[in-house]
Amino acid sequence: MSLLDLLFRRRSPSKSARHGLLDRLRDRLPPGNAPGLLPSPDPAEGEEERLLGERLGIELHRHAATGRSMGLSRRVAAVASSAQRLDPRELEEALADLEPWELPSLLEALAARRDFAPPRVAEVARRLAPLARDFRTLAGALALLSKGTREADRDLLRLAARSHALARFCADAVLALEPAEVEPALLDLASVSDGLARSLILEQLAIRHLPDGASAGPLDRAEEALRLAGAIEEPIERAYAAVPLLEVSKAVPLLGSRPELAPALASCLEAVSRGGWNGGPGPGLARLPGAMATAEALIGRQELPAADRLRAARAVVDARPIPPGPVRLAADKLLASLQAT
Repeated sequence: MSLLDLLFRRRSPSKSARHGLLDRLRDRLPPGNAPGLLPSPDPAEGEEERLLGERLGIELHRHAATGRSMGLSRRVAAVASSAQRLDPRELEEALADLEPWELPSLLEALAARRDFAPPRVAEVARRLAPLARDFRTLAGALALLSKGTREADRDLLRLAARSHALARFCADAVLALEPAEVEPALLDLASVSDGLARSLILEQLAIRHLPDGASAGPLDRAEEALRLAGAIEEPIERAYAAVPLLEVSKAVPLLGSRPELAPALASCLEAVSRGGWNGGPGPGLARLPGAMATAEALIGRQELPAADRLRAARAVVDARPIPPGPVRLAADKLLASLQAT
């Protein structure tokens, strides 16, 4: 091989470089339109996706508590320039190596610029999405798409929402739709996702209905949301959705008319009890009035399945800080009665 060949030879592009990430996600769709994605054929990419998703939930909650990061001014200027030019490759360069949990800070700083043009930001992001080759770039494109999401973007969001590393940004993009479309669209995303991806989507749905949320109305399809949350396998992942859902879903009246919801509610309580001093997401069961009321209702209704009542009682006993008052007494009494039989 000549010296010129050595100087100008390019490395053979990897599969990741030859194919856009959306194409690779599409190749992982499970048969029968089952939720989630099949494992990545690239173990390194699969591990990166898992780790990004896990850290994303932690870091985004930290951002909500502490506010924006510093040192993003050059990126913000580059993103604004790419929007003015509608140049997706310039945007790709601006987003290079930016961690997904830094995106909220980027969006805040971008919105503070005088030349901020949301429709153009969304459009250049829309053009970048099919070109993105890695999770960080596609996460950035989805986050920026939220500045002007259209109905035509729904198919893109339904695909990307299946990934644990991307689902939260798909949910944020849906929040930019017309208010009447948001709840059904978020539930649609939750139905095609699983695990942590589903939980982060349902969390955004529930947060809208908290007292300081964007929606003053009730959560119309609370039963569907609770069933989707209850089906999330890992309790720690489930907690992201369960904590706010039990506070906004009016679970106690729902349980009265829909006793078949007991297993889903018990699953949510188990997840909520992992918070607080136990170290998981959320402040802990004892600090959440909706969760406390749900636990008391589940434990106290003798016509419900014993297994679900027992799960609720154990969630109360295992919670730290320990829930006070009637709910703890009811849990102790139920556990003692079951041990005696």
